Amino acid sequence: AAVSVLAEMNYEVEVLTQAAIQGNMSLFQFINFTLTSNSTNSSSNAFQLQQLINATCACDIYGNTSLPGSPVFGLNAILALNYSMDHFNPGVVFAYTDMAAYKQNYCQRLAGAQNPQILEINNYNLTVSTINDTVVFVNGSTNGKYYGPVPNPLPANVTYRTMSNVTELSPNMSTTCTRVLNNALNWRAVHLQRLRSFMIDWRVCNSANTCGKFAVRTNIYNKMRNYIILNMRELFNPIYNARGSVPMKTGALTASIEALQEYYLAGPMYYSVPPPAALAISRRTIYSNPNITGLDIVQRANARIAEVQGQMQDTLINVTLIPPPTSSIGNKTILEVVSQFLAAGASDPLVANVSNVFLPDANSTALGDLRFDYNLVFWQGNTSAYMQCNLDQRGPKWLGVCQPMNVTCLVQANDTVPYICTDIASNTTIGGSLNNLAYRLNCEMPCDQYLDCNTVCECYGACSNTELCVCDACTELARDAASDKEFGAIKDTANNRPSGIATVGGGSRRSLQQNSPDLSSQLSGVLSQVTSVRQQQVSITDQMTKLAEKVDRANALAQARADDNRLIDLIAAGRQDIAAGQKSVEAKLDEIIGKQNASLRAAEQATQALSAIQGLQSQQLAALEALAQAVDRQLSAIKTATYQNVITLTQALALWKRARRDRALMDKAAKLATFPCTTKPTVLNNFTLDNGNAVVITTPRERNVGLTNRVISGMLLHSFRTNDTNCTESKFSKIQQTCTGPVTLKSYGVDPVFKRGTTLYDPDKDDLNSTIVQGYYYCANLTDPTYNITVLNQTVNMEPFCAELFNARNLPYAFYYFPLKSKTDGFPVFFDINLGEQGAQDFYTYLVEGLYLDQHTRSFTAELITYNAPLRIFGYFFVEFYFSDGGSIKVTHKLHTVRVELYNGYDDDVRFALEIILSIWIFSMLLYTFFQIAWTQKEKRNFLKFFTRAWNIVDFISNGLLASCMIMWWIIVTKYAKTFDIQLRYDVYANLEPDANFLALANAGKGMNDSWSAFSDLRDLIDMLNWYFALNGINILLLIARVLKLMDFQPRLGVVTRSLWLAGPDLIHFAIVAGMVFVGYAMMAHLIFGNAIQEFSTFGESVNTCFEILLGNIDVNDQLRNLGGLQSVAGALFFWSYELLVFMVLLNFLLAIIVDAFSEVKEKTHETVGIHTELYQLLRDKWRSLMGRCSSNYISDAKLGQLLKQWAGEEEDQAAQQNVNAEMSKLLTVLNEDLDEEDLRTVLMECLKDAPAAEEDEKANTARSRCLPGRKRVSATPNEVAMAAKYIVDRFGVPVEAEDAEQEEAVEHVPDVGAGGGHGDAVLDKERDQLAQALERLADVQRELAEGQRNLMVGQKQLAEQQAKLVTLMASETRND
Repeated sequence: AAVSVLAEMNYEVEVLTQAAIQGNMSLFQFINFTLTSNSTNSSSNAFQLQQLINATCACDIYGNTSLPGSPVFGLNAILALNYSMDHFNPGVVFAYTDMAAYKQNYCQRLAGAQNPQILEINNYNLTVSTINDTVVFVNGSTNGKYYGPVPNPLPANVTYRTMSNVTELSPNMSTTCTRVLNNALNWRAVHLQRLRSFMIDWRVCNSANTCGKFAVRTNIYNKMRNYIILNMRELFNPIYNARGSVPMKTGALTASIEALQEYYLAGPMYYSVPPPAALAISRRTIYSNPNITGLDIVQRANARIAEVQGQMQDTLINVTLIPPPTSSIGNKTILEVVSQFLAAGASDPLVANVSNVFLPDANSTALGDLRFDYNLVFWQGNTSAYMQCNLDQRGPKWLGVCQPMNVTCLVQANDTVPYICTDIASNTTIGGSLNNLAYRLNCEMPCDQYLDCNTVCECYGACSNTELCVCDACTELARDAASDKEFGAIKDTANNRPSGIATVGGGSRRSLQQNSPDLSSQLSGVLSQVTSVRQQQVSITDQMTKLAEKVDRANALAQARADDNRLIDLIAAGRQDIAAGQKSVEAKLDEIIGKQNASLRAAEQATQALSAIQGLQSQQLAALEALAQAVDRQLSAIKTATYQNVITLTQALALWKRARRDRALMDKAAKLATFPCTTKPTVLNNFTLDNGNAVVITTPRERNVGLTNRVISGMLLHSFRTNDTNCTESKFSKIQQTCTGPVTLKSYGVDPVFKRGTTLYDPDKDDLNSTIVQGYYYCANLTDPTYNITVLNQTVNMEPFCAELFNARNLPYAFYYFPLKSKTDGFPVFFDINLGEQGAQDFYTYLVEGLYLDQHTRSFTAELITYNAPLRIFGYFFVEFYFSDGGSIKVTHKLHTVRVELYNGYDDDVRFALEIILSIWIFSMLLYTFFQIAWTQKEKRNFLKFFTRAWNIVDFISNGLLASCMIMWWIIVTKYAKTFDIQLRYDVYANLEPDANFLALANAGKGMNDSWSAFSDLRDLIDMLNWYFALNGINILLLIARVLKLMDFQPRLGVVTRSLWLAGPDLIHFAIVAGMVFVGYAMMAHLIFGNAIQEFSTFGESVNTCFEILLGNIDVNDQLRNLGGLQSVAGALFFWSYELLVFMVLLNFLLAIIVDAFSEVKEKTHETVGIHTELYQLLRDKWRSLMGRCSSNYISDAKLGQLLKQWAGEEEDQAAQQNVNAEMSKLLTVLNEDLDEEDLRTVLMECLKDAPAAEEDEKANTARSRCLPGRKRVSATPNEVAMAAKYIVDRFGVPVEAEDAEQEEAVEHVPDVGAGGGHGDAVLDKERDQLAQALERLADVQRELAEGQRNLMVGQKQLAEQQAKLVTLMASETRND
């Protein structure tokens, strides 16, 4: 009832909408609309319309009284327009009565002039004279044109040609105006008739069942009825046999469809009160009103449209359906029922011309609470119900249709007059008997067809008393006895019987039977055979009944054993208490297995019963064959009885008809018995096992990646978007004015449930009042919603559609901004692990059809966490799609695994202890390094001198990184790993099976924040570990350098380091040259080939590619060779020059430098022994020393050393050396002056006195102090100066014996004898000269000794460094030991 009524209302709205549209047109607009709709000749249409407009404007200057109702053309023009809408003022009726005003306001704008020209399109047959070649017109003079027919016969001596479609001024304005204005009046009548047809004829029509909205209702009703008959026969009687008259509340359960249709059509509002707008539209008000205008029709149509739509909403929303008391369904509105049916796939009732009306699939889960599963244990009907179900599939030949009859038939027990027929048309009785041909044709044969077809065909009670149910099986029956071979044989037998057999009436039948014992025996045999066949049929029926009872019992037993529905609950609850109730679960499983076995046995029994039923097919065929034989015997008996004149020919005819009808019916029953009926929906024999544990709907579902990696919580999607901004600063802004702007947080997309054309679109939620959408998107819940926004001079987002939730077309947004800590502001979406297959597909469809990714998307990420229980490892997957301004999509993906449970087992405990020991050792090394820095500060008064050695810097950085890594590790252990926790699932969304607003968050987004917090914590842990591993990698490089340094103590182990140290200066200079060449080639490749080859697209890529070529990967050469034009030449030049210069020359230079240094170092160490020899000797000596302790004659190494010194006299030598040292003094020669310790102290003190002041020294060293490490000015004390003088003399002075010193002193004190010495003076001068020469030679020797002493000091310094290295190595070995 609702479907047919809704279709009728929709049709009425469509028709009235057309009336309102065309009623709002002016006459000229209607003419143009009609011409363009019916013709594609646009030029002809435009000429006709313009000719009519010009005529209404210019024809008033031609008076004419021939037009009806007006003396002049101008009044006819006004008359043609005065009913329609004003052409330039929509919604206003044309109201001009003055032609001058009409011309001024209309003609000037429509025709371009107040009195435009009136043109004609004419065709002429032209003639050309053969004498003077003068053009003349047929039926006209040479001076003018004549409008008229072509003369017949045509004049001779002329040549004719046709001139068509000539546009010219009308030669007869009066005639043209008469014709055109008559057309205008005709168009006026057509327009009015069109509007009246929309309002009356096409809307309600004259016949209630063949046209108009009533025909739409009847059409939908009949199609729905036929669908139920063919597909859901069990619903036919409850629906179509109801005869109640109360359609409200509980009365609707028994009300007829007609009563429900009237109620739903009017709605509760107008059920008892007639609708006013419908009363205003009647044939009297529309057709009988001569002054009706287009505005009147538009107003009535709009009022009725609003009224029908109100009735539709009133019916859908306010009509409540109350189910029976025994039903589990609650009260529902028509809208709810229709919505559930449409969601399950029913045909749309608003499509009036739908070709096939159908109900939804009964198995569809979209029906919700309207879906009922029932187990079809037995058929709800009698024993012949199988002859009616699913005939469209099982037996279409017996599926009939109702056809009208000309007569009515009343069967009576009279063989000569078997029917009393009444002609339906004339309501008169048809007289006669079988001997009358007219009676047979008009009564007997139609009534026989009526009985035959109604017996064999199935119309499900749809035919009335005056209709006949006709099917293919019925048409196959022979209804004319005269043309039937079987009855012809009976008739021939009756005609050929012996003449001695008299025709006996009904009164002499007893005597004939008494006098004919053979005939009686034959009839008795026939009766016994018929009885036998009947008994066989009864026996077969009993067998089928017994088998059906067995099947029923088997199904009932299986159903009884399968009613236990506790399996699902047991399995679901067993996951939680499997540890505590293992034995109980095993017992329950044994019970389940036992019940399954019992159910299997019951199913096997049912299968056997079904097999037995299927075996009835052969029995039915045998019975059918036996029936055919019995019918043949019956016909033979009829033939015999007729031959013997036991029965008359008319009685034989009646028996033949009955036998034929019975045979057709049994044939139908036998064939349909082999095809089972199907009814939907059905359920399997399921059973459940209840252990008392409730099933929690929010229990996390198990989702795995692979076999053992379980997905945690779900997959998080996130995107952020940018706005467009103007690119006006570019001179090419006309090409495209928009560029990428800042990040935007504005909601976007459209919920596809409310978006027409999408697969998720739900028309039931597209209501006129938008009340449904407000149930999902309620602006009143917002703190300060925004309404009435002006966009392009239009006001949008009017209340209740706020701008935060709805777009300018009042459609709800699909995606909203939600902040996530430490993540770029954007729009998150979460795929929950509890989503089923269809639910996940719906969410995906929601994102696609809601336009989650569009042209404004800048970045899109997906994140997923898994857990591998056997390995106790978390997996974190991250992928990002970044949409660059260049149009490319940059894909970045990461896959990390991390173990959060760091200490869980014996092996982990051992590792924990070793980590503690390692931490102590590392921090001890760091403290020792700080101790060395402090010692340097104490001894050398400047701790920066510690860093003057490169290896000290390496040690300091390495120990610092080691300590930093250990600190970072313990932070990871205590702050990240120990505190990390994650749940298996979070309640992110309010509903995982929503009807709309799929992304509505639960608990104000708490689940989304909690899930992201877990994702973020694991990501932070992974980032921290990545930093930890990176620093450890750098530290390993430093440790390798330190190991190489420590290996330098042994000549053979230090070959590598000494070779690199020796080649260092050359390598530095080579690196400068090679680096310049390499970078130059990389830059050249990027500039020349960057736009054509991916490997050179950026400078960094170009550097990597050049390095790969240096290592031997020359795949890029193929791309260089494939370049065209000048680039190919440049590619060959680049490749070959690079290979020759860099690969073959510079690379070999590098090898030559290293090999040369290695050869030199190797030559110096070829006489040294290897580390294995030294270790062997050391271990051998140590072993001997240890073994010697066990002997009684053991002497320690220290005592042995003392004995050896005594035997060698070293102790006496040392004492004598000390005495000699005491007797000897040292002199330091400075500028040819010998200075002892006292003299040097005096000189230093004088220098300190003459030194500049502290302020001047500070000014002089200002620039230097800015660059070099800072030093404090030190003022030396006399004691410190004495110590320095003693150290310098002891370190660099030359030893001088005491006697020599005394002699020198004596010489210096020899008294001067004066000039009176004579010969003594000469001798003295000579000796003095010799002494001076000797002193000069002595000075030269001293200088040579000083030079040798300096060389010796350099050697000692080198020896001291070697000793320091050896001491350091021994100290490190001691620590390692």
